[in-house]
Amino acid sequence: MIKYSLIIIYALLMTSCSTIKNPDVSVYGALFEMMHQGNLTARIDLNSFENEKHIYGLGALTDLKGEILIIDSVPYISKENVDGSIEISNSFNHEAALFVESKVEKWDSTQLPKNIRSVSDLESFLELIAEEYSLDIEQPFPFLIEGLIPSVDWHIINWPEGDTEHSHEKHVNSGLSGILKDTPIQILGFYSKHHQAIFTHHTTYLHMHLLTNDSNIAGHIDDIMFNGNQVLYLPK
Repeated sequence: MIKYSLIIIYALLMTSCSTIKNPDVSVYGALFEMMHQGNLTARIDLNSFENEKHIYGLGALTDLKGEILIIDSVPYISKENVDGSIEISNSFNHEAALFVESKVEKWDSTQLPKNIRSVSDLESFLELIAEEYSLDIEQPFPFLIEGLIPSVDWHIINWPEGDTEHSHEKHVNSGLSGILKDTPIQILGFYSKHHQAIFTHHTTYLHMHLLTNDSNIAGHIDDIMFNGNQVLYLPK
């Protein structure tokens, strides 16, 4: 009986371990190609995702003329107009110089702890709870965050034509930018330990974009503060 019980326990443990599988993440383009090679050409036509369900993706448009955010197969393509206003398109009819995407049908949710305050805190928390949600931190995975955010810095890139000298600071300052305070937003992010200079900058394992609940602003997150009033969603 004891031997039989041990066999059952072992089988259950092996089954539990085998369930750890991240959703597939596809990457088109790379930050180092933009920064060091000046390659801003199209890497993927977003029309190829138009008829697919449950797509989540983010990135930058060809020639770095705007930001890409797709939440559950609904695109929010943000650009700077000539008058300095924000234009948001819900059309897939765009091309990306950088794009990261995954298909997620269902999500698990958990409250962000109050001690998670910064981007680095969030990064550590994702690594801490990943296995609990059957995620492998050695592979990339997407996540969502919803809630009232105390503060978030954002930008929408609008790279000057002909400028071949790239830097992170110039990317942030090339288009529209701002700071939102106490604003309800949705966040799509991707975590990866092995994609620095590909789809995350060299100082972080995260790349995140935001959408305000009124859909008036969609853009890249440069910095953000949390306070425990946000909900984190991880692939189920």
